[in-house]
Amino acid sequence: MKTLLAVIATAMTVAGCSSAAAADIQVGDCLKVGGPPDRPETARVQCGSPESNFRVVGVVQKTDDCPMDVDTYYSMRSSFSGSGSTICMDVDWVVGGCMSIDPENGRDPVRVDCNDRAAPNRQRATQIMREVANVDQCATGIGYAYDVRQFTVCVEDVS
Repeated sequence: MKTLLAVIATAMTVAGCSSAAAADIQVGDCLKVGGPPDRPETARVQCGSPESNFRVVGVVQKTDDCPMDVDTYYSMRSSFSGSGSTICMDVDWVVGGCMSIDPENGRDPVRVDCNDRAAPNRQRATQIMREVANVDQCATGIGYAYDVRQFTVCVEDVS
């Protein structure tokens, strides 16, 4: 998945999330992340909902502490104390659901209706395999392997 979201994986400050709200973010939470890279906005939302595009897989001190194969991360720093934390995130894939994935990595993934022909680059998650990090195991031969955490998200292109 590194190539999928390479541009998105730069550290950014979460502007739409207050420090108090950011401190409450936990592993397993889902977020709606959007906005420009220099002023991203986030909101906690229900996982798998139309609004959700990322799932929190780690909350750590430094970006280097995120697993090497996360899709993206956002760092928050206090300008007063210099303290902060980093939220490590993966795309919130739902088997049978679709995400619009920008092949140029210029924008965050967005959950879309699989039949919405106006949504570009639609990919449907067909399977999430645990203990396997190899897209060759996907029926479609297309997917995203997470080598460090040993899982694969299999997808099919629907647009």
